[in-house]
Formats: sequence, structure tokens, C-alpha cells
Amino acid sequence: MAMRLLRSQDAVAPRDSRLLRLASTVAALRGWRRWLLVALLGTGAGFAMPPWHVFPLMVVGLVGLVWLIDGTASAAESGPRRPHRQSFLDGLLWGLGYFTVGSLWIIEAFSVPPADFVALGPPIVGGLAVVLAIFVGLACLAWTGIVRRVPALGRGWARVLLFAALAAVFEWLRGHVFTGYPWNPFGHVWAFAVVLLQPASWIGVYGLSAITVALLALPAALSDGRHRATAILAVLLLLPFAAAAPRLLLATPEPGGPMLRLVQPNIPQGEKWLAARRGEHMARLLQLSLAQRPEAVRHVIWPETAVPFLLNESPDYLRAIAAVVPDGGYLLVGAPRGAMTPAEAAIVSPGNQEPAWNSLHAVDATGAIRATYDKVHLVPLGEYLPLRRYFPILADTIGRGSFEAGTQRRTIRLPGLPPVGVIICYEAIFPAAVVDPVDRPAWILNVTNDSWFGASSGPYQHFVSARLRAIEEGLPLVRVANTGISAVVDRFGRVEAQLGMEKTGVIDHNLPPAGPATPFARFGDWAFAATLLLMALPLAWSASRN
Repeated sequence: MAMRLLRSQDAVAPRDSRLLRLASTVAALRGWRRWLLVALLGTGAGFAMPPWHVFPLMVVGLVGLVWLIDGTASAAESGPRRPHRQSFLDGLLWGLGYFTVGSLWIIEAFSVPPADFVALGPPIVGGLAVVLAIFVGLACLAWTGIVRRVPALGRGWARVLLFAALAAVFEWLRGHVFTGYPWNPFGHVWAFAVVLLQPASWIGVYGLSAITVALLALPAALSDGRHRATAILAVLLLLPFAAAAPRLLLATPEPGGPMLRLVQPNIPQGEKWLAARRGEHMARLLQLSLAQRPEAVRHVIWPETAVPFLLNESPDYLRAIAAVVPDGGYLLVGAPRGAMTPAEAAIVSPGNQEPAWNSLHAVDATGAIRATYDKVHLVPLGEYLPLRRYFPILADTIGRGSFEAGTQRRTIRLPGLPPVGVIICYEAIFPAAVVDPVDRPAWILNVTNDSWFGASSGPYQHFVSARLRAIEEGLPLVRVANTGISAVVDRFGRVEAQLGMEKTGVIDHNLPPAGPATPFARFGDWAFAATLLLMALPLAWSASRN
């Protein structure tokens, strides 16, 4: 590819010659210079994500990666001896930089007192980045394999569109393989402007990632001098943004639902589970629940594990909580749930005498628990140890506090409470998996405890994921966090009220109205598949034409 680009310089207009020379120089790089460049490109792209939003770095990162793998598509003598391996390595190093930046916040979790495992932070972040980077490497490997068999797809705009489709496919796989980890998908790069996130209501975040990569990497096609075709494709890729924008820009005010009080206690993670501080922390939660509370407040919400003990086995604390529940309303509180009977324990967790679930309870004014949701999608290594029977040493250390997984996602329906779909912490990052598709709720409640990650980038990126779920489902989102970010978000992803990081306080706000089910809410990942099909049509045309 590099030699083909160099040979074609004479046929390119003078104004394009510099771009062509740059592209061919990048494609021809070898050795440590190539490795350094590709790692820097991926690292820079990581800073295009929240909370930094250095958007041009994503454009540079994707264009540079396309030019680099261009050099693996040629069978010329100057090309790499093992093009498929080189292409995979390019993607791996790019992804390593990208995901290292996007995962640095995890180190904060190992610094929480008593910080017994602080030394594990950097190697775990590095190992996770390598695993996630494999998916970028596989996308590049697949690109090279296809282009070497169908050379027409390695030219001009076609190579960019093919790369974008493959990047999105492997991003989808990253979100599903081995329970999935769809952190920082490419579509999140638009989080600085909520209007640009609206296509997710039709095609989900994976579809948004597909058109995002295609659009931002498209300048790479200008090195071929085929400006007209590139411009036409750019217009087509902008159409989903233009078509989806009116759903937000033309939205009219609508009456809201009941007033909610969101409580953000801001209890440091290092103190949260100390039994000696339990009374102090409970007093703070109770005081915040009552302080200057408007009479219109119907329901009070506490964050994930706000009560860090088995609330369903603590009648004294349930009576104390009942005192702050509004008349006719509920306190929605995150707390571990213990098995109520030995029979239940034997069924759920044979051989474990103390099974527990990460749960949310709805408590009424009598202190009775009227409904419970158990977290379904647990955090590997954080909330459970995969294959723990094969790793007894780890089970005795990091696996000591493992939770059981809930059996199903469901909508909580109680008198006076709009039907609610609950997601606890990590569950917010999974598209098409946040509500019961059969029993659609009127809103999404996300309770979380991001205090593990301090004021790092993690809580900001987590919040963006939750906002995308509101857009995808066409439902308002209420997010209640221990140390932030707590917020009320409408069905378009707009933040109506917010309490920032490491602040103590409350939000009193009416629940925004729900909208009709979006195309993505109705069809889920089939909408993403339709996006890929539409991208495949011009690629098939290009291949047959050439």
C-alpha cells in the first residue's frame, strides 16, 4: 500500500501531495518508530473521552491507525514480511494506549484504606488494557485479511468504511464475550454535546460507534485524492445525526411525575464499611432525608449499599428508616440482602452458609420491605470471583466478599410509585440490558457507589454510560451515587439536576416523563445489525464495481 501511494503521487493534485506523503510515510514505518507512534495515537484517543473531551485527538488517532494498517494491505516487497501479525500488533498497541488511559481510574480502588492490595493496581490495569486491546487488534487483523483478498476494499473511502464496521463488530463482541465489558465505546466521544448522542435512540451506542469511527477516520481517505466520493460519504454519515437531532431540539415541555429526593451522603469508601461508624453514617443519611424537605416529596432514594449490612435482617434499623419515609411513599435504599431461610441458602449457594445479594429495597412508612431487586450483572473480581472453585487462594482474599447474582431483570410495581427498572452500579454500562423488555418501566433508577474511584475519570465515564441508557430506552434516568455524580436525566440524556463529585447534599426534583419506546428499545441489537447491513451495501457495490 505504501508503494502504491508513492507511485500515485504524480497523479494527485499538488495540494494533496503533502497529505499523500504523510500517509505513505506513516504506512511505511517499521520497528520502534511504528510501535511508538501507534501507542501514542491510541493514548491520545483515550483523552478524547470524558472527562477530558479533547475531540481532535480521536480524529488524529483513528486516521493514523488507518494509515498504519494501510501498509499491511500490500503484497509489495516493501511491505511487512508478516502483514497479518503486523496489523494485529498495530491494533493491539493502539488499543493498549486507549484502554490504559480509559482504565487508570481503577487504580484508585486499590488505594482505598487499608490499601492491602495497592501494588496490584497498576498490573491489573495493564492486564485489563491488554485484554481489551485484543479486540482492536482483531478488528485490524480482520481488515487486513479482507483487503488482501478483495483489494478494491483497501482503496479510498471503502477502506475507512470497512474499518469502521469491523471496529464496531469487535466492540460489540467486547461488550458480550466473557460477561462483557463495554467501557468507553467509541460513540461516547460525542458526550460533550448531548444532541450528537441522539442517534443512539435508533441504533444504540454500538451503531453510534460504527458511524462515529467511519466519520472521524474518513479524512484518511483524502490521501487518495478522491475528494468527491469522500465528501458524499461524509454527508451520508452525518445524516443520522441530522435526522435524530429534532427529537431533542423540537421537544416540548411536559408535566413531570412525583417529586423525588436523591440523597448523596458522600461517605468515604475507607470508612463506609467500618462497624464503629455505622451509627454516624446512618444518622447522616436520616438527617439528609429529612432536612428542609418539601412536602411534595413522595419518595426518597439512597445510593448503592448506603446501608452496608443486611437490612432485611435488621429490624431496629428498619424502624429508624421508616421515620423518614414520606406518607404514602417509599424509601428506595441500596443494601446487601441476606438469605432469609436456610432452605433458600441451600438452593442458591450450596455449601455457603452466608449468601448475600447486592440489592435495592423499597421500604414503606411502616418499616416493611415491599419490594426488592437483586443485582443481576455482577462485577468480575469486584463482586464475585469467576471459577472460584479453581482458585481457592484468591477465593480466600479478593473473593471473600462475593455476592450472588440476581435471577432476572424486572420492573418494580408498587402503589404510588411509577413502575421502575433498577440498575445497580456496573449494570448501567450494558446496552439493551437495563430494563425488562416485556414489562417496560416508566423510568430507570441507577444506584451506585463510585466512591471506590475518588474524583478520577471513572465516575464521569460511568455517568455518560448511564445517560446513554436513557437515550437508548427513551426513559428518564435517576442516578443516586454515594459520592457523586447524582443526577436527574430526561429521556433525551439532558441533565435536569445534578450534584457533583465529593459533595454532600440532596436533589429534590420531579421525575421527568417517559417517552414512547425508541427503535432501539424495541429492536435492541437488531438495530445495530441493520446499521452494519447499510454499511455493507456500499462496500459490496465497491467490490463488485472494481
